[in-house]
Amino acid sequence: MYCNSTKNSEIAAIMWQRIQTLYMALGAVMFFLVGYGNASNAQALLSGLGVALLLANVTYYKHRKRQFMVNRVVVIVAFVLEGWLLYGTYGGEMEALSNTAMLQLAAPLLAVIFSALANRAIQADEKKVSAADRLR
Repeated sequence: MYCNSTKNSEIAAIMWQRIQTLYMALGAVMFFLVGYGNASNAQALLSGLGVALLLANVTYYKHRKRQFMVNRVVVIVAFVLEGWLLYGTYGGEMEALSNTAMLQLAAPLLAVIFSALANRAIQADEKKVSAADRLR
């Protein structure tokens, strides 16, 4: 029983030491910022989908190709959300935006950047694993 809990804590420690995990967690925070102060339930639901995908993706640390594909879906969700936010903001008329509105407009784009950085780190891990497999 003791070995099993020690093994789980070691796995959790390994999972959080990877840089792509940090990037995915930061992307989830960006989606959360959009959904938290949003008046539209549908936009909040879409940003919640982004949070759920990224947080679930953190647990796929043994499946790098799956992480890469889920991050691509997250990028699509972020662009849809960004388009929706821009249409809602600038669709009717141009008006001055507050700092929180600017943050909400920038957050999906930051989530795209963090997902792209995570994908770059996942590809680097994949190259290291394939190089190690060639040496065997």
